[in-house]
Amino acid sequence: MDIHDLFKLVGGLMALGLFVPMILEIVRTRGVGQSVATWGLWAVLDSMLTITLYQQHGNYLLSLGFAVGGLFLAAVLLAQGGWAWGKFETIIALMVLASVAVWKFSGPRSATIAVTTAICVAGLPEFVALLRRPQPSMGRLWLGYTVANTLAFFGGTAMTVEERFPPAAFAALSALMLAACWRPKKVLR
Repeated sequence: MDIHDLFKLVGGLMALGLFVPMILEIVRTRGVGQSVATWGLWAVLDSMLTITLYQQHGNYLLSLGFAVGGLFLAAVLLAQGGWAWGKFETIIALMVLASVAVWKFSGPRSATIAVTTAICVAGLPEFVALLRRPQPSMGRLWLGYTVANTLAFFGGTAMTVEERFPPAAFAALSALMLAACWRPKKVLR
């Protein structure tokens, strides 16, 4: 195992491990504010990304960690009765279908780009929510995801889509989430 393989492995394990505090919080709060449909659809996107990266012999351990963690989180929410479907879930479902179409007609490389973009776009409502209501307590979690994604980025062996694009995009999104969590609240007069 070389240093690249180690970074990939640690990044993927960190991504998976960071779901533990999320799941514990969901159990503690009985899933308030969470949607099994959203997490289930994200898990489908992460699973698709894992498959496309694996097909290309790319950097797939990070997305595998996200897929497995997302499936467990969705299962916990389902067990707690967290089923809801709204506009946001419909948008994510459409992104899943669009990604499947890209994969079918354009191949794994284009699907990697489409699925990665869909995952990031699906995270934008959370980013906006954090901008509106910063949650410093969530900062540690997003810091962990930023580190996991950065490690996976450095685990890539070449500057190619299948090795570096998903972890780079996810690291950027995680860093934005982190900045939003720790953004100072403005005092209203």
